[in-house]
Amino acid sequence: MSGRRSRRPPLTTLLVDTSVLVKWFHSEGEGEVAEARAIRDANRRGDLDAHIIDLALYEVGNVLLRALRWAASDVADQLEDLIEICGGPLVMAPGWVREAAVLGSAHQLTFYDAAWAAAAQALGVSLVSADSRLVAAGLAESPTAIVKRLGLQRP
Repeated sequence: MSGRRSRRPPLTTLLVDTSVLVKWFHSEGEGEVAEARAIRDANRRGDLDAHIIDLALYEVGNVLLRALRWAASDVADQLEDLIEICGGPLVMAPGWVREAAVLGSAHQLTFYDAAWAAAAQALGVSLVSADSRLVAAGLAESPTAIVKRLGLQRP
């Protein structure tokens, strides 16, 4: 042996939006569940580095509590799990907010969706989204595209 340690290639860093995060905890009526969970599982294994922004807690919490009618304690448990999986959420910087307004206007997106795209652009990472408008605008990649590009195993 030459005494050199083998180095692991740098991890791919992703920003994962609410449309994908919800699939980590809920599957009924959802598409791309296997792909979304492959991303979650790869993050848990340390094969990639998935992050969220602070908006995720509010959006995921709202979907689970209002749309899916989960019990409050279950919603809180899932949000804690989300933080455990992805680490503490990144806080939107002032420049990101300004860029979100520009992207929202340019692509007819909600400010919420544009915030995800602005954060990903500012961080220089790929945004993973199941939102067809973000994907069509070239601001995000679908879970299927990410799984394929990174060669991730589906659960």
